[in-house]
Parts: sequence; C-alpha cells; structure tokens
Amino acid sequence: RTSGDNKLTGLVRQEQALDLLKALQTLNIDLNILTKTHIGMTVNNLRKSSKDDEVINLAKTLIKNWKKFIPPPGISNNKDSSSKKKEAKEEKKEDKKPSVTQYPPQKSHNLTDSVRLKCREMLQNSIQVG
Repeated sequence: RTSGDNKLTGLVRQEQALDLLKALQTLNIDLNILTKTHIGMTVNNLRKSSKDDEVINLAKTLIKNWKKFIPPPGISNNKDSSSKKKEAKEEKKEDKKPSVTQYPPQKSHNLTDSVRLKCREMLQNSIQVG
C-alpha cells in the first residue's frame, strides 16, 4: 500500500466514526444503557485516538451529555447507603462459606467441551514450542 492508500483508509474510518457518533447522538440513551454497554468508555477511547477535530468534538459532546446521567457522589440511585452496607455484609458472609467440591464435577459449569478442548490444544502447543 502507498501512503495515499493509508490516508484514504484513515479518512474512511474517520467518516465511519463520525457517522456512528451522529447515530449515537440520535438514540435515547439512559444510565442503564450506559452502564450495561460501557459505550461511554468506547466513545472516550475513540476521542483519544482520533486526529479528526469533528470526531473529537462530537465525542466530547456525547460524553458531556451522558455524564449528566451519573448521580453525584453520596447520592444513591435506588437504595439508601445503609441497605447497601447490609447487602455488602451479606455478600461477604456468603463468600466466607466453604465451597463443596463434588466429584465428578456437575455439568453446570460455563465451559463447554469445545472450549476445554481448545484450551488443552493451546496449552499443548505452548509446551511444545517452549
């Protein structure tokens, strides 16, 4: 590729980024969506990595608007701080309970056989290479 091709590719990417930011601007985004998707972090990373002023400014505008959804420190969303402290204590109690290991392991694990086999293959390959 020539440097002209690289510049053209960069311009296309900046245009795509700008189109996506404009689309995000039209969406009805709330705190729940921001929390679940972490789109704010993605937009901020785009802002930091972009050299296009229009992309940077639009990303800043979006982030500034979304920050309005975040409650100030000390103000809780749904629960008061005492109930949050109680929940945290209950979670700690549950964490301290000894876990019971069963043999053979139950099939309720999140790993599937294909994932397990792929892990074994990767481990075997790394041992053979090293």
